[in-house]
Amino acid sequence: MSEFNRPNAAYAYESGMTLNEYIRKVFLLMTGGLAVTTAVAAFGFISFVNQGIVYQLLAGIPFLSIVLLVAQLGIAIALGAGISRFSTGTCTGLFFGYSALTGLTFSILPMAYGISNVFVAFLFAAVLFACCAVIGYTTHVDLTKFTGLLFGALLALVIMSVLSLFIPVLRNSLFIGYAGLLLFLVLTAFDMQKIRSFYYGTADGDSIRSNLAVYSAFQLYLDFINIFLYVLRILGNSRRD
Repeated sequence: MSEFNRPNAAYAYESGMTLNEYIRKVFLLMTGGLAVTTAVAAFGFISFVNQGIVYQLLAGIPFLSIVLLVAQLGIAIALGAGISRFSTGTCTGLFFGYSALTGLTFSILPMAYGISNVFVAFLFAAVLFACCAVIGYTTHVDLTKFTGLLFGALLALVIMSVLSLFIPVLRNSLFIGYAGLLLFLVLTAFDMQKIRSFYYGTADGDSIRSNLAVYSAFQLYLDFINIFLYVLRILGNSRRD
């Protein structure tokens, strides 16, 4: 029987961590990552306003923002590649390191979009993310059947986003914003469902299960961040219009 149709799935084991406890662990890690990002972004924004250390670093070191983006990409690749080899502490450290770097890059968002828009976008993102996470947890439809379709849509979105850097019509269009938002809402449900697969595919107490909990938190963190960014993009375009 598929794990998506098991009765009382949250209490499938008489001992050890239940599915609900495992999911709570994932969400605690994800929330911790978001807290780190928020704290670092707030510090960076205040530093920009007061021309403090973050402002001096970004203004004084050419291409530092690009270096930060490359570092984020490197951490994401390392976390995915080392999930079966790294210790849980290393995986957790990489995740929170990524969260901190994201906070640095996000420190300019209030200046670009306004504090009120950032706050509203965060609230919208939280509600949308929560709804899709619940759908992913409760649905009995196996979303892994759509892995190829979702990967193709994500690749198309990346290509369109790159093209928008050179084509003003795409850059100012809301289509990419709504398409990206829809895609990451679906990916949230998809990644939420994968947590159940990770849980049933590993034994309680194995380090790989703990590592997969960190990786699941990272995936959900990325889903939330992208939902937030696309909502912010939509709000920003609406304000300019």
